[in-house]
Amino acid sequence: MRTVPGPTERVVVVGAGLAGLSAALRLAGAGRHVT
Repeated sequence: MRTVPGPTERVVVVGAGLAGLSAALRLAGAGRHVT
């Protein structure tokens, strides 16, 4: 996994299972742009 320094508003979630969906929903709820 790669770490990006500084704040980021764009996130890519890889995986279509329940964990990926849960992560995407949580990140979107926190104001991130999720792809």
